[in-house]
Amino acid sequence: MPSPSERHALNITKYPFWAYLAHHKRRTLITLFALLITNSLDVLPPFLIGQAIDQTLQKKPWIEIAQTIGLMFTAISLLAFFRYIWRIQWGGFHHRVAEDLRQRIFIKLTELTPSFYQNNPVGRLMSLVTNDVNAFRMAVGPGVLILFDAAFLLCLVPPIMWSYSPSWTSKCLLLMPLVPIFMAWVRRSLQRHFETQQSHFADLSAHAQEIVSGIRVIKSYAQEKRQTSLYNVTSHNYENSCNSVARVEAYFSPIMELGVTSGCVVLLFIGGEDVIAGTISLGSFFAFYQYIQRMVWPMTAIGIGVTFIQQGKASFKRILQLLETKPDIQDHGIQTLPNFKSLEVINLNFRFPEAEKPTLNQVSFKLQVGEVLAIVGHTGAGKSTLVDLICRQYVAPSNTVFFNGHSIESLDLETLRSLICYVPQESFLFNRNVKDNISLDSTAELSTIEKMVQKVNLEQEVLSWPEGYETILGERGVNLSGGQKQRLAIARALLRNSPLLIFDDSLSAIDTKTKSKIIQHIRNQVKNAITPSTAIFIGHTLSDLTWADKFLVLNDGAVEYFGNFEEVSQNSPSFQSLMQLQQLKGIDHE
Repeated sequence: MPSPSERHALNITKYPFWAYLAHHKRRTLITLFALLITNSLDVLPPFLIGQAIDQTLQKKPWIEIAQTIGLMFTAISLLAFFRYIWRIQWGGFHHRVAEDLRQRIFIKLTELTPSFYQNNPVGRLMSLVTNDVNAFRMAVGPGVLILFDAAFLLCLVPPIMWSYSPSWTSKCLLLMPLVPIFMAWVRRSLQRHFETQQSHFADLSAHAQEIVSGIRVIKSYAQEKRQTSLYNVTSHNYENSCNSVARVEAYFSPIMELGVTSGCVVLLFIGGEDVIAGTISLGSFFAFYQYIQRMVWPMTAIGIGVTFIQQGKASFKRILQLLETKPDIQDHGIQTLPNFKSLEVINLNFRFPEAEKPTLNQVSFKLQVGEVLAIVGHTGAGKSTLVDLICRQYVAPSNTVFFNGHSIESLDLETLRSLICYVPQESFLFNRNVKDNISLDSTAELSTIEKMVQKVNLEQEVLSWPEGYETILGERGVNLSGGQKQRLAIARALLRNSPLLIFDDSLSAIDTKTKSKIIQHIRNQVKNAITPSTAIFIGHTLSDLTWADKFLVLNDGAVEYFGNFEEVSQNSPSFQSLMQLQQLKGIDHE
């Protein structure tokens, strides 16, 4: 598998087939050499069998016949050996190509921003990694090799046939020149139909992924029949596109084989008389017939190889569209930060591309290390969007967001992401065990993980599960409740202990008693005298946030008020409205 530097140097955008063949030059040359030897040996048996027939009819000594049979056995043995060589070499080559493409796609997917995923269904992207990569692998691997195989045989077999009888050869292969004409038409038609087929397959994958992910909603609303009907429409479209491809592919074998098999018929008419007349031996007639049969495979192989390559080109076109997609956020920053000291937002405006009005309007505030900021406001006020801009999930206007006095666009992305730990409301869990979901890629010991689980009051539940910390949680944590998912995600964040912790309504599914304990642990960690952290809380339940140092109240994307609890309680209408709704007017600030 190419290293990252080699992958960067390998330019596959213009000529992917030749780029990969040149990059794996050694394997390519070994394979082609072994293939050439294989084909050279493969054309010997008809000649040797014909010779043995003539030797038998001429009543030659058995020693001569035995020598001919021995040569044939040797040729077949060497044929098997060299065929093994090229299959091993070429198999390793095209699987390495597939691995490289998968790596490129995965790296690109990690670089792209949320706006890309909002417009591209997961199922469609998965079809790139699976179906399209495999289609290109079959093109650059079996497809290319089959064409080389056909080319070698076409260079070997017709001259041998010509050596037997130029007259027979010219007459038996009379229809061969028509084959490329028909092939050109079929190739153009295949390219068009393959692109349609791959597009419908991507739609089918996306639809299937969506149904599986939302199966609980579908069952809850008794939508099984409707969703099945919709899925059947998508599946039927894919079926029709596959049938269209199959109809075009069906021309290959008749076109390829017609020119060859007609030669066998011609040979029976023109060759029989020569054999009877004694101008050519029966063994030579048999060998010539066998060579005509040998011509069936290269002509058929051309059709198969072209099919693979056309399908691979269509798939690579879709892959290339992804690889050439530019992320909204370019990592051009060079500034690194050893620690977190402050976060400042100055006159931040932001509008989504298709939105009629700004989501955020002139937002400004400042947060120092060791402080806790609560961002509150009614639904749609812009709270989560603000956090996304701070995490640089979207592009903030230049010189509006600053870390330690440095603008966010000047920071190296890896540095920025290492400063922040973000816990969303909908926690994502991997289909792994509890321990791995909390530790992720860290080398934390089990005892440390257990402490984090205790802090989120989940220890007894984890120990009650069949395998304890080794229990597999299922895809997206399907085996857990909403509160359990959130607590595991919070334990993950506490273990990482980043300088800036952001909780986006990530306590909403947790009961009041447990929530109070978790908040106390977070508060202790943030206010640690030795290594203080900074925290941002987004929430709707104000009783969970009364201990925050500062409150940022957003109203319709603008800052309504920024201050401590007493100040926003007295001066922010939106905050007062939220307090009234939650019957918190009489609660004093702790």
